[in-house]
Amino acid sequence: MPHAAYGQLPIPRLTPQLLSLVKTGEVYSLGVDFQEGMLTPGAAMKSYSIAPHLRHSDPSSINPAAPAAEVIRMSIHVGTHIDALCHIAEKQDAAGKPDRNGESRLYAAPGKTIPASQSATASGQRHLSIERMPPIVTRGVLLDVAASKGVAMLPPATVISAQDILAAQARQGTEINAGTAVLVRTGGITRLQAGDPAYRDAQTGLDLSAAQCLVEQGMTLVGADNMAVEAMPPHDHSVHRFLLVHSGITHVENLNLDELAAARCYEFLLVIAPLKLTGATGSWVNPLAIS
Repeated sequence: MPHAAYGQLPIPRLTPQLLSLVKTGEVYSLGVDFQEGMLTPGAAMKSYSIAPHLRHSDPSSINPAAPAAEVIRMSIHVGTHIDALCHIAEKQDAAGKPDRNGESRLYAAPGKTIPASQSATASGQRHLSIERMPPIVTRGVLLDVAASKGVAMLPPATVISAQDILAAQARQGTEINAGTAVLVRTGGITRLQAGDPAYRDAQTGLDLSAAQCLVEQGMTLVGADNMAVEAMPPHDHSVHRFLLVHSGITHVENLNLDELAAARCYEFLLVIAPLKLTGATGSWVNPLAIS
């Protein structure tokens, strides 16, 4: 069955042009290890927890085989994951402008939104939930903003501007064109691995000017090695709203980009396959960059 359009994501097709990005065949896993009690965006999000459900020593109907299985519990927006377009709504007035007292609305199509109230049900989201997102097979580029600024890791709460994006592109000689996925490295993934609260509370990431700069160049997906892609504080999710609600462009968050950066692999074939979680606002993923 052919895949339908989903926001600005390209319809997946492995073209000769995409295959030409593969020069060494090296495969980089960009996902983080899920760990018990790992940091989450806030108290409302449940962290990763795992409990044995079936032990090898338990009786089994397939004796002499001895299976084991477990139950895993966590919120979708924990660890490396991709946001569905229904993840964030924007409260708007009748003219479509942001309004704290307005109606929450979701992306529907370029220049169009729908009321979020029409989407939510007791069994999840019905509008552009994650099971509708196609597999992603596209050109990816790494923008190593930390290296561009001459550091291994940007300080907490650093705001990455359009000027910083352009400087990183110039340093690397990286071109962003139509259909490009852009992965932004701050160097901060070690803070997640260490459980440092600064990773959550003082996030280094994009500001609105940086997001606008990337979209103007043709970006159709953005990812970062932080928890929200954008800088926080402030906590108004201006970048989320601009990308998800107004542009139809989704995010991949909590990426591990250090191995790519160490190899100076700035262009690659990016492959991401979201799980078919009916009604969900996102999916855990382990993106692959193939150089």
